[in-house]
Amino acid sequence: MNPLYEKIETTDLRPIRDIVFEKLRMAIIGGDLEQGERLVETFIAENMGVSRTPVREALRKLEVEGLAENIPRKGTLVKGISKKDIIEIYEMREVLEGLEFRLACLNLSTLQITVLKEIIGKMEESVITNDMLWYWSLHKEFHEIILFACGNSRLINEMKQVYEYLIRLRNFTLVMNKRVKEAMIEHKQIVEAFEKKDEVLSEKIGREHTVHAKNFLAKKIHLF
Repeated sequence: MNPLYEKIETTDLRPIRDIVFEKLRMAIIGGDLEQGERLVETFIAENMGVSRTPVREALRKLEVEGLAENIPRKGTLVKGISKKDIIEIYEMREVLEGLEFRLACLNLSTLQITVLKEIIGKMEESVITNDMLWYWSLHKEFHEIILFACGNSRLINEMKQVYEYLIRLRNFTLVMNKRVKEAMIEHKQIVEAFEKKDEVLSEKIGREHTVHAKNFLAKKIHLF
């Protein structure tokens, strides 16, 4: 269902403006709200069952984030996701994920590293059987183990947003399916660096992994 028609759940205790913003934000990123679509304050408020004030605040936040723009005599329109937006997210991810891998390298236990190896083995199997849903589930598990091992709560929250942003991009997984074999090699190199307890190498390989993904995606961006 289009999020503009969904009532706000009374069990959600977050501020209303944050709930409205998140619903609209995810709808834009996921392609449910398309570029040029008008965001009418009164319409959203009525259908979500909230007052106009939190909707107005949510629309302003969307403008600040670059996902919407206010045009005189037209109102607030969906701006959508541009190639520049995606590249910028990857530039942020490169730096943050590099730090994440550096910190995780010092914290990952022998058991966790063994689990990462086992996940890679399953990922290889999923690629052979062309079970991409399984692959991306394993991929998520792989990165979550590393993420939570970094031990930095603020970094974890930032990276969770980055991962959520990319997962919700329309056609993202379809495009990145074409890079899984190269990514698998890089995943193995990352784990090898963890085994060596080489934090500098872990950060280097982690950043290179993200740069390779960014460069690949930049060439395919027209598919979005």
